[in-house]
Amino acid sequence: LQSGAEWCSGSIDMADKDIFFVFLFLAFTKLSLGAGKECCSSVLLDSDLAVHKIQGDRLGFYTQLGFYGARPFYRQQGGDFYIFYLEDEQHWIESKYFYGASLFSKLVNEMDGYCLDDHNNWSFYNGSDLMYSEVLTSNCSKIEDVCCQEFSISSANSEVIIDDQSYYNNQSKDSLGDYKAIGVINGRYVYQKDNLDSFLEYGAKHWTVSSGVGQNTGHIIHHGGSVCPEHIEKEWQISYTNADGDWDWKDDPFLKITCVKKVTDVTPKQEHQEKGPVAQAYIQTEHAGQASSYSAETVVFGCITMLLLSMMIAFFARRFYRAWGRGAQGKQLLFETLDIEQAGENQASFNKFEDQ
Repeated sequence: LQSGAEWCSGSIDMADKDIFFVFLFLAFTKLSLGAGKECCSSVLLDSDLAVHKIQGDRLGFYTQLGFYGARPFYRQQGGDFYIFYLEDEQHWIESKYFYGASLFSKLVNEMDGYCLDDHNNWSFYNGSDLMYSEVLTSNCSKIEDVCCQEFSISSANSEVIIDDQSYYNNQSKDSLGDYKAIGVINGRYVYQKDNLDSFLEYGAKHWTVSSGVGQNTGHIIHHGGSVCPEHIEKEWQISYTNADGDWDWKDDPFLKITCVKKVTDVTPKQEHQEKGPVAQAYIQTEHAGQASSYSAETVVFGCITMLLLSMMIAFFARRFYRAWGRGAQGKQLLFETLDIEQAGENQASFNKFEDQ
């Protein structure tokens, strides 16, 4: 009878160990599913004009620079900002100058997905607090597939004369014309007019046409802006001399930017085969609800996590019940539940082996 009881007890222990190994296998499988997922190598972080006016310098196009926290991390193209996953707080953030530090963070994506674009739950710092924004989004996009590389700046007011004075001064009028993209700065294209010293550049939260890259003054300006200048439809301003003889800005509601060289027309299937991740142009849409934007992978991971947690609870609850039924109490109950041998028992077993 004793041998049968020992055999039965041994079989139960083996069953417990089998369950534990299954638990470890499922946990490893869950981690492997996340690690093997392919994420976008180029992303667009964009929002509406209101967010651009506050945190526009942190928006724009980002390119993957490597991995940090077992996830991809990104650097702003031609800029000073990084986006990465912060393991301690289990969410995505942007940081200025270097990745891995949250001291200068102004944007937070409250989600723990493996890829940055798994779900958009972004908040931005509005000067006093973090504020959630449903129009602040990150998506898989490339700058050459979203923004025009060549365009024309024009205005119906350029030939208007009021009280024998032209609405446009010579400098502002010379800023009109055809521009081409010559590089990327601060996550956006920088443009030059017909090989002349006239540049359209984004910096310090505004687009400016000036006589040199990196200048803070110019003759055409838009405060806030967008990731692509041709997407801006209003609030452009031009320079002029006021009654006191000082330089100032005035509105030009008729100034517009017309795309000359259209965005490359490539079907999503062909783009995926030739260049990897499909780049989608930014399209602002109305959100039907946050829940609908969760990916299928997130739902699967959630179900697996709940299953693993339930199995772990059942496994240790069973061991606890068996140990308690044998009369174990206190530390002994904890040790037997976790299948940990006490130091005294180990020494007794060793002494018994020496006597033999």
